[in-house]
Amino acid sequence: MTAFHTELETLLPDLTRFARSLTRSEDDAYDLVQDCVERALNKKDYYEAGTNMKSWLFTMMRNIFISQ
Repeated sequence: MTAFHTELETLLPDLTRFARSLTRSEDDAYDLVQDCVERALNKKDYYEAGTNMKSWLFTMMRNIFISQ
């Protein structure tokens, strides 16, 4: 497992809490987390190692939520 994947995995609880605060629904929150993780894995080449992954993921999640 790469450092990217390890860091992403450790941030899953934070992503879930943020998704719950956006959606106000447990089921919708899990769907939003899944969409965010899928996009992050597809776009991992755009992530610069050493930068704040949490901010990158939260911004991505907020944008996914708004576009839905």
